[in-house]
Amino acid sequence: MTLFVLEESSASQVEAWVERTAYTILEEVPELASRPGLPEGIEAAIREHWTGFLDQLTQPQTAFVLVPTAVHIARESAQTSLPLETLNRVYRIAQQSTWGYVTDLIAEIDDARSERTELLIFLWERASDWIDRSINETSRIYHEARRRIEIGQNARWMETVSRVLDGEALDIRRLSAELGGYPMTGYHTAFILAAGEEQDAVESLEESCRHLAAEAGLRPPLVVRPGGRQAWMWTSTSRQLTPDAELTLSNSPVGDLRVLVGPSRPGLAGFASSHQLARRTLDIVHPDKRGVFLHAHHEALVLLGCNEEVDDFMRRTLGNLAGHAVHEVSLRKTVARYLALGGSIDRTAAELSVHRNTIRYRLQKATTLLGRDLGPTSSEVALALRHLELSHNGQLAP
Repeated sequence: MTLFVLEESSASQVEAWVERTAYTILEEVPELASRPGLPEGIEAAIREHWTGFLDQLTQPQTAFVLVPTAVHIARESAQTSLPLETLNRVYRIAQQSTWGYVTDLIAEIDDARSERTELLIFLWERASDWIDRSINETSRIYHEARRRIEIGQNARWMETVSRVLDGEALDIRRLSAELGGYPMTGYHTAFILAAGEEQDAVESLEESCRHLAAEAGLRPPLVVRPGGRQAWMWTSTSRQLTPDAELTLSNSPVGDLRVLVGPSRPGLAGFASSHQLARRTLDIVHPDKRGVFLHAHHEALVLLGCNEEVDDFMRRTLGNLAGHAVHEVSLRKTVARYLALGGSIDRTAAELSVHRNTIRYRLQKATTLLGRDLGPTSSEVALALRHLELSHNGQLAP
């Protein structure tokens, strides 16, 4: 092993190693060649990696430190949005090159087969450990750099967005440039994503924003993080959201999130007002609720808000139907569907998969608890039921 290190550490052997490995990498990852300075950086990193590896090879334990040029490449890649997967491919290609070279070299050694095998295993374990540590450290440096970039960008975007929300008169084209090219013309639809207790939901808020927009067929959104467990998002469209897009959003699985969607509004004023209405929608949705809540579907409830006066109205309107018993909860669900379906007993029975006589019986019981007749257009009852479910999660405290 000492002789191997002495031989491979000579200047000519190191340069031959660098040239051979760099050629293989650039041939298999041709996109690296189009990045100014990166091919030269790759060569320098190969040289530092190989000499560092050789220096440690005769030691009992490897004292690994990622070489300086590799650190620079990781940070530069993060700043220029070179995918981390590409850097990992570079390391794996280098690992394969090392394996091929060492295998051929050891095959030429005039020793017993068992000794050659032992040497090959030793070199392979050391090389694999070096590459794995390099990949892990590169990933850490890359993600740290990306996080710093994103924090800086988010701070700039948050400041600009705050000026729009405050009603400042700003130049649209300059504003669009400051927000990464987000188009300020047309209609804007604001989203607020509020995460629950799951830490994964908080960490993936930006990803959830982009996935939600893609599911509804919308342009790449503008996303900012105001802090805490929320993300704010806007999408720009040439016209108001279509019913199909609203339906897709309503049915989107969002895990441990509450997603509040403002109405589509035009111009800078619409950018701000859609967000404000999304925030007002957030104010009335119970914290335990999960899913997508469109302002357009709950406008009356948003206008009413959730306060003591509204709760008193709900108690007076629902009477004993607002109780906590299981059968009262079941009756409320039946009444809510009956009123939502225009007072059709047949449609309610079909949707709830029960006999129409069962619906009639439940409506009679609900009428008794309400203390008043239940007509097919009892809008006050429908409104009170919706408020109880949306703002109090179906359980009104005494």
